[in-house]
Amino acid sequence: MPLTSENPFNASSKPNFSHPVNCASLRPAVRRNGPLRPQIRGLFSWHPTLMTIGFTLLMTEGIVIFSRSSSLLPSWSRPDKAWLHAILMGGGMSAVSIGFWSIYYNKVLAGKPHFTSWHGLFGLITLCFAAAQCLGGSIIKYYRYVGSYIKIRLVDLKLYHATAGLCNFLLITITFLLSLYSAWAVSNLNWVMWYISAACISSSALVVMTHITSAYMPSPGRAGGYNAARS
Repeated sequence: MPLTSENPFNASSKPNFSHPVNCASLRPAVRRNGPLRPQIRGLFSWHPTLMTIGFTLLMTEGIVIFSRSSSLLPSWSRPDKAWLHAILMGGGMSAVSIGFWSIYYNKVLAGKPHFTSWHGLFGLITLCFAAAQCLGGSIIKYYRYVGSYIKIRLVDLKLYHATAGLCNFLLITITFLLSLYSAWAVSNLNWVMWYISAACISSSALVVMTHITSAYMPSPGRAGGYNAARS
């Protein structure tokens, strides 16, 4: 759903979604109910923290580690990078899973319904997609043991994994941008921090997507993804 063009930090004009929730309507509700209990407020804080660590730090580095220009370990061999990629993705998936549990249980304690905002819905889809991606990566890692059962070539699996990774990071980017329109972000971020956060999310997505498309996606005039997938 399109967002309004009004300033999200003007008290008289909050960002608005037509469905399933009006983010601006949540702020008065919080005020009417009084301050959150300390255990609920502390549990909520783990959600943005772990999601940021998992998605934008561990998983992002797990992807760009294969890039010659963006990797922190350019001298490592590709098998070593693949091993570290699996570690970072596993750690990132663990972090986001705990972050998801923290916000879910936080709403249980507060007596609030689940997945009533676009951020929540996209977050659930993104988490499920990321879990499927990790499963696909595990199949590639242990292809020698499961390859005879799935009947798909390893080189094709790697291309599918890279393509799905591109879609997954697009979902991550959308979810993070939607989080900037949540009741918490509107209430706690001034306009400078809001635009800085949006710029950081967008630039991170640009780096990752550029790496995936240049390394794996076929294009006219070059072998494209097959060369990268074979290595």
